[in-house]
Amino acid sequence: MEFIREDCIYARQSVDRKDSISIESQIEFCKYELKGGSCRVFKDKGYSGKNTDRPEFQKLLGEIRKGKVRRVIVYKLDRISRSILDFATMMELFQEYDVEFVSSRKSLILRPRWAGPC
Repeated sequence: MEFIREDCIYARQSVDRKDSISIESQIEFCKYELKGGSCRVFKDKGYSGKNTDRPEFQKLLGEIRKGKVRRVIVYKLDRISRSILDFATMMELFQEYDVEFVSSRKSLILRPRWAGPC
């Protein structure tokens, strides 16, 4: 059975602070990368980026493992993880399932090896 792979946005905010960008604003920044395309949004409010124990993030990883995700877009790299080890593990998973990773704030795009230059 074939299915269409989705673009997904992941947003996280550990606490509400005046100097912290809201989840809603993160999502709007990420939508710019979609250039009007549709997406599925995963958001974790009140969770730290120090580990991957976040409900919506785990759902996103599950969708990746099912082969349903084409691209993951985040506002900033630290929204997905503050741990270099966790980030490296995620990038291996993304590569295994041919998932592109985009950080909209830092203009970072990581594509599977075979995809050629960015």
